Amino acid sequence: MLSSQPLFVVPDGAKPSGIPAGAGRVLGARLRQLREGLGLRGADVVKAGVIGSVATLSRIENAITPLREETVLALARYYGVTEAEELDVMAGLVHKSHTDVWWGEFHDVVPGWMERLISVEASAKSIRTYQLQYIPGLLQTGPYARALMQVHSEPGMNAAQVERNVERRVQVRLIRQGLLQSSSPPQYYAVIDENALVRRVGGTAVIREQLRQLYSWEENREHVHLRIIPFDRGAEALAPAASMTHLTFPSGREMDMVYLEVPDSGTYVTRTQDLVRYKLSLTSLWQLAADRTETLRILERHIEGLEG
Repeated sequence: MLSSQPLFVVPDGAKPSGIPAGAGRVLGARLRQLREGLGLRGADVVKAGVIGSVATLSRIENAITPLREETVLALARYYGVTEAEELDVMAGLVHKSHTDVWWGEFHDVVPGWMERLISVEASAKSIRTYQLQYIPGLLQTGPYARALMQVHSEPGMNAAQVERNVERRVQVRLIRQGLLQSSSPPQYYAVIDENALVRRVGGTAVIREQLRQLYSWEENREHVHLRIIPFDRGAEALAPAASMTHLTFPSGREMDMVYLEVPDSGTYVTRTQDLVRYKLSLTSLWQLAADRTETLRILERHIEGLEG
């Protein structure tokens, strides 16, 4: 059973710093979690002489300042972390947070809510997602993503601006997919409603290529686990949101977050009771979906229906 401890990411509406990568966000959230678990205020930590000011502590916890290993480990030890394994993980996250973020050059097409998702994806141990209407972003082909983005392009742009905007957004999506092709990818679990398979985004050729790629992901990648919810499932297949993603992160204790995507925006769930609700829903949807063998059969049937 996954822990219900929330991971607090950058608060909604806060300006992303662009300084630390997702590792910094995960580490800052862990330090805040440790402090609050002990009932300590920022002023208490300053009074103990562990850090110079409440403002500095806040910047560390919210990942808006470069992290120093000495400071992070001093805070962790003050909060009672003694296990060498967890301290080593924290030191590793400090080093990882200094890595330049690749999406920095795409700020014109990566809004703050998406920047936060990309940054934490990079540090995830596992990702579970449910999609009702479309193929999950990390599994989309370039043509499929392009077709979606052309439909949802920003108003007020001329044709050339729309084309440039779409191509840059597609590039971001394809670079993101490198996460699943890295040497140490997260375990990725995707539950897709069968409705998404019949929605001919981009036309017959585009959706056929997309479904073939889904089949290949499931058949050939041990860390990618794909399941389809068939049409014949009833009301029990209804989900609390059309797009839900649950991410967990490596640490001495489990940390996690839930991300809900809506058109042109995203929300991060932090309240424990809400986290439990969405996580249980994802588990139920996974159990309700077709097994691996039947999922591949469903995909094959839809692919064959598009041949010719």
